[in-house]
Amino acid sequence: IDMVGDRSVHEFWVYCIDKKSGEVLWSQLAHRGVPRTERHTKSSHANPTPATNGKYVVAFFGSDGMYCYDLEGNLVWKKDFGRINVGPYDEPDVEWGFASSPIIHENRIIVQCDIIGGEGFLASLDIETGKEIWRTPRGDVGTWSTPNFYQQDGHRQIVVNGFMHIGGYDFDTGKELWKLSNGGDAPVPTPVFAHGLIYIHSSHGRNQPIFAIRPEARGDITLAKDPDSLTNEFIVWSIKRGAAYMPTNLVYGDYLYNLRMNGNITCFDALSGEVVYKERIPEATGITASGVASNGLLYYSTEQGDVFVVKAGPDFKILSRNPMEDLIMASPAISEDMIFFRTQHYLVAVGTN
Repeated sequence: IDMVGDRSVHEFWVYCIDKKSGEVLWSQLAHRGVPRTERHTKSSHANPTPATNGKYVVAFFGSDGMYCYDLEGNLVWKKDFGRINVGPYDEPDVEWGFASSPIIHENRIIVQCDIIGGEGFLASLDIETGKEIWRTPRGDVGTWSTPNFYQQDGHRQIVVNGFMHIGGYDFDTGKELWKLSNGGDAPVPTPVFAHGLIYIHSSHGRNQPIFAIRPEARGDITLAKDPDSLTNEFIVWSIKRGAAYMPTNLVYGDYLYNLRMNGNITCFDALSGEVVYKERIPEATGITASGVASNGLLYYSTEQGDVFVVKAGPDFKILSRNPMEDLIMASPAISEDMIFFRTQHYLVAVGTN
């Protein structure tokens, strides 16, 4: 279990970069000091992705604070959540660092802070002031997953991953709507929504499940202990083993793509859970970043710095392999016909021109 003790003074920066030119428009030093927690050797103290609603930008550094800026780079407010200690559930003295990103809906910021010792929480904050609107105890172990917002028929919920406590929470009040146990014991992937279903997966320890859940779920929807139990009233389909550990599964069109760290990829029918194919992307190992999709293509990045382009659909075909010549652990982002890759040393924009 790798851990780094960063006892030197660190600087925590927020950058605004022109996406067409790469020019740095502004930068702000959010915090300077010795990090409050240790980190994994593959990690940093700036793991979460910033979020914006087009008026404010929110950057979260876990134990080292949350900072809200306007689009000109002026600090609006900052908030200290205290020490957020995240590590493996069975090694209380090991710290891997915080990674859950904030999300924004309407004028609310949602943060998931599952920590060692079961004292974690899910919270909603006013984006203009940073004031807490509600805070709901979670009682789970360390989690590195980002929450997600789901709305159907006027019902709004926040869906979170977890080990002992996967669940859905009322967006307005924070009240728990449903819960599910028996996830992987180091949850990283983010819940995703498609085809009127909630897809959640994790993979560490003896549990490596994928769940396809009806959003109207209520109460404890944990599957029966029978090893053959894969569905119930609210779980449409599931598998018990084989889910991806680090990358979030990609649901694109009619299919769910599950890419594991060793390059093995399984394509499922997203509605039925039927396996469409099982293949392997050669020489694609050490996959931490989540895949993205556009125009019938799937893009997968490896830690070694290769970006593989795979044809979407029921027939597996690798279309290209593109060396970026730098380590890639962050998930790429797509905007206006451009793909942005954050490598170890660069921010890279790739486009058609």
